[in-house]
Amino acid sequence: MNLPLVKKLTTQIATAALAIGACAMTTGCKTADLTAGGAKVAAGRNPPPPGCKTLQYITGKGGGTFGGGLVSNEDLIEYALNDLRNKAADLGGNFVQHDPPQLGSGDGTTTSVTMTGTAYKCETPPE
Repeated sequence: MNLPLVKKLTTQIATAALAIGACAMTTGCKTADLTAGGAKVAAGRNPPPPGCKTLQYITGKGGGTFGGGLVSNEDLIEYALNDLRNKAADLGGNFVQHDPPQLGSGDGTTTSVTMTGTAYKCETPPE
């Protein structure tokens, strides 16, 4: 048995377990779920339809330094978009025109995603 290799693997497993635990116990690894209001907010890259009122420029975030590297890029993007839609709903919006996701990294891996966009209140919500 290769003891140095076993020791190295044990250390890596312990580090991963601590990161997952820290993620579960803190907001360092944000995994935003859609609120009931956020689920009613349409999101897209195209401009809003005519008749929409601009509410505010907003930022959505997903992931974090501790544990974000253990989450897939697709999930980090989903969490950031969920956060963006929830914030639009909190402002009374029903549409958010978002920018492309910005991926942040640490130690050579993606650990977080930030999405920005403009929240709108539209007379007829886009689909």
